[in-house]
Amino acid sequence: MIPRILLCLSLLAPVPASALSCLPHDVAATFQRVNDAEEVYVGVLGTLTFDESRLPVVDMEQQQNIPPETKIPARIKGHTLSAEGFVTAFARDVTLNVQCAGPWCAKPQSGTLYLGFLRKENGDYSLSINPCGGDAFADPNRVMRETVRRCFAGGECEPAAEFPQ
Repeated sequence: MIPRILLCLSLLAPVPASALSCLPHDVAATFQRVNDAEEVYVGVLGTLTFDESRLPVVDMEQQQNIPPETKIPARIKGHTLSAEGFVTAFARDVTLNVQCAGPWCAKPQSGTLYLGFLRKENGDYSLSINPCGGDAFADPNRVMRETVRRCFAGGECEPAAEFPQ
């Protein structure tokens, strides 16, 4: 009887919360955010390549040592966004900015097609990816590509969900 009581009491004990809550990652909302930014962004659809061994490694025992950002040399090859779609060839070295929120880190994959918004600063390009998506969408479908094209051309550009300001 005592072991059952202890088991029941242990199930009621408070435990620390360990989940990351993300809003839906929406291509129209991301377009609107970067379009409204003071910084310059370039829309790109291309294959991202980088050394995956440089991604941050999460050690749950040493969470305090996980850097909030890890910058990795990368390359993206594809096409830039215009009102006609992704038509102009683009191949550039970029800095991949992999961001972490505590023990939750973005996990981009090398060799994957991304629809991304590259920040351009002093002739250099960077792509920020966080645990909730950031400025990149892996393996974007036709609807996502068309949504971004329509947004860029000044057409309808409504996020699929409501986002707090």
